[in-house]
Amino acid sequence: MEPGKPVREAHVEVLRGSGTRDGASRWVRPAQLPPAPAHFVGRADVREGIARALSGTVGGGVAVVSGTAGVGKSALALRVAHTLEERFSGGQLHLNLRATEPGSAPLTVEEALASLLRDLGVRSGDVPGHPDAASALLRSLLAPTRTLLVLDDAASAAQVRPLLPAGPGCGVVVTSRSPLTALDGAARFPLRPLSDEESAALLRAASGRDDITARHPLVALTGRLPLALRVVAARLAARRALTPDALATQLAAADSRLDLLDYDDLGVRRSLDAAFGALTASDRRTDQDAALVLRHIGALGLPFCDAPSLARLTGFDAARAEAALERLADVALLEETAYGRFEPYDLVRDYARERAAEPCGHSPAGCHFASA
Repeated sequence: MEPGKPVREAHVEVLRGSGTRDGASRWVRPAQLPPAPAHFVGRADVREGIARALSGTVGGGVAVVSGTAGVGKSALALRVAHTLEERFSGGQLHLNLRATEPGSAPLTVEEALASLLRDLGVRSGDVPGHPDAASALLRSLLAPTRTLLVLDDAASAAQVRPLLPAGPGCGVVVTSRSPLTALDGAARFPLRPLSDEESAALLRAASGRDDITARHPLVALTGRLPLALRVVAARLAARRALTPDALATQLAAADSRLDLLDYDDLGVRRSLDAAFGALTASDRRTDQDAALVLRHIGALGLPFCDAPSLARLTGFDAARAEAALERLADVALLEETAYGRFEPYDLVRDYARERAAEPCGHSPAGCHFASA
């Protein structure tokens, strides 16, 4: 049974006073938000929608921001979170759940709960070992507060659900490649690439080149993805002699645009690698099928596909082909533009061609598919 309100409040007070020998409070008011993005354009309607969701009037105080790699999910979440600091007087918690972080496994529920509880002042030795108990303690600590949680790069609804507060004053922003439709009661905000005008505005702001218009080739060559636009802007800012026209020519002539859309710690390929790597490393047949389907799309240069045509090309039955396509859409490598019609994002098309050139792997099913 969930303890009543008096018991929860007493529990919180005990925890707040148990950290030092003289009984002084150990309650920590978190202020963990990373800096807001220096250059941000567009998304006004989405920002307003998230703010309404966090007020509790829609979405139960939980907003899920989803979309493909590099579309600007984390930047948007931070932008909104910083504008709402005064509303959430209890502070702001920020946790990277690492669903798509290269070279790192997603945080387990136990790891995520322990991290949040320690950030709220609970000593490591006082963190309950069972995730249900740890989740209950987190809810108890947050219930009397007005705290904002930003849960970045979530893998699934199951990873997020135990981390959600129950108090009416709290708000949660979750970013994920997936829309997390199994997370009940959340307001969802799927992001698409920027418009031509917004893309040009971001390029101008981040590069300092005032002569880039919405019709400039760089806008289309970056797929209008904020991450790719930031990489291009960083290259232009680093080399003042490099003109936007010259960089556009290099991108258009490259065997793969992804080679030039990598700079310092920013890289479109790296973001896509994480999603594709998770599929290939999975033991689930649908995930392995999805990775093979993406290779097939790259090998054939398909502008779009559907389950019946893919089944004819591969030898898969229609249900298996549809499941693979739906999985690719769930991890935002494809977009379902109409019922049953799936299209790769512009830069994902380049990435799929790269993966198609690789060996099909050791899976017998994979080799059968690649040769089908």
